[in-house]
Amino acid sequence: MKRAILILTFGLICNAVDAQIILNFKTKTKENEKERTMMLDLFRAKLNKEFKQDFIFVVNVFNVSSNYAWLKCNVQRKDGKEISLNAGDYDCCHAEALYKKVNGKWTIMESVAFSTDVWYDQIWERAKDAPVKIFGTDYHKE
Repeated sequence: MKRAILILTFGLICNAVDAQIILNFKTKTKENEKERTMMLDLFRAKLNKEFKQDFIFVVNVFNVSSNYAWLKCNVQRKDGKEISLNAGDYDCCHAEALYKKVNGKWTIMESVAFSTDVWYDQIWERAKDAPVKIFGTDYHKE
């Protein structure tokens, strides 16, 4: 009996340690509005600087843990016009970003807009302490 209780207790402790709270920021709520808006504005400013256009996002995935967040979105121009991309190899109109909280502030660790490949393949290996669960179904561990 003692052995069964010990095994059960150990299992519960392991499960609690492994449990990661992942928040879904896909939809703006009263609780996440300030943080979500700030994070999207950070990415928007980065894309504006790179592509010289004002964008809005249609969020597909936005999973947030205590220190990491993963965003996948469709990108549209704020003025409703077609996105203008310079000569190059682009696949309109999607973008992804991995955020990391550093000293209490969100920063963009990695991001790419309009990629033609899955640039984030194996991203959890580059962000070793990020909980894999933030990537949702976008990871394929072998």
